[in-house]
Amino acid sequence: MDACSTTGASRPIRKITVLGVGGVGGLLAGQLIRQYGDAVSLVARGGRGEHLRRQGLTIHSDLYGEYTVQPAAVAEDPAELGVQDLILVSVKYAQLETAAAQLAPIVGPDTLVLPVMNGVHTAAKLGRLLGKGRMLQSVIYVVSSAGEDYSITQYGDYTTIYLGEGERAGEADAKAVCEALKAADIDCRFAPDVQAAIWSKYVLNCAYNVVTARWGVPIGAVKHRPELAADYRALMEETVRIAAAEGVKLPDDQVERHLARLAHTTDDSTSSLSRDFDAGRVGEMELFSGEAVRMAQAHGIDAPVTCRYYEGLKERAAAFSK
Repeated sequence: MDACSTTGASRPIRKITVLGVGGVGGLLAGQLIRQYGDAVSLVARGGRGEHLRRQGLTIHSDLYGEYTVQPAAVAEDPAELGVQDLILVSVKYAQLETAAAQLAPIVGPDTLVLPVMNGVHTAAKLGRLLGKGRMLQSVIYVVSSAGEDYSITQYGDYTTIYLGEGERAGEADAKAVCEALKAADIDCRFAPDVQAAIWSKYVLNCAYNVVTARWGVPIGAVKHRPELAADYRALMEETVRIAAAEGVKLPDDQVERHLARLAHTTDDSTSSLSRDFDAGRVGEMELFSGEAVRMAQAHGIDAPVTCRYYEGLKERAAAFSK
């Protein structure tokens, strides 16, 4: 069936592709296929691609229930799909250059490209790499992961995307994509100041991921050990100052808001970076720590706790290849 024939966008959204069928991309893909059927294509290679072709995409979700959908197309080479109207990109930040090269053949001048990824410069970098298409910006709040059997498991009662305009993509484009996602039962909200929304999560990630990964502990240890709680606050405060230097104004109580949420986080919760470190992978260490250090240095901002934790993470990561 056709996807959402929206008004206001550069053209109707009828052909959708998802690149990156992991925890986040896979969950969104499942909902999109559930709503739009054959209008949605996936890009996946190797064992994942073969599994999706043969057995479909299986979702285990607290929010959406248990279901399996069969993608109409699972392409190893995206070029076979033709130019798309909307592309969702959900890969690790380090894979962005590879993703751009893969997507180039299916991005036309009016293609809407939506990175659903971590990082504050993701959309800008992808836009530079592609040099075409209409680039949107977003941030997602979800707890979701991919299993060894390629199924997707989502926890909790929320999956929320804040979405806004970006390079060559205006408010009408952003609202059109929001409507298309909402029709697939994805809680998508238009964000007039999407950069503030993106930075808000980055501030959280630069503490939550970094402290838990540095010490190899669940969040409960951070909540109940005063020295770690102090570092957690300091990391957020330093990142807020970096945001200001980058021209992004966050709420005055941004840090307090995140600390209030921390109080309601279950003690056994872990971060994606801490899980990667426990498995001997560097994961998004550079995104959540190294990039913050480099931005602070570029702006002449004193960020001693951020620098100390980056060195600590690198020290721990140095053992991974041994």
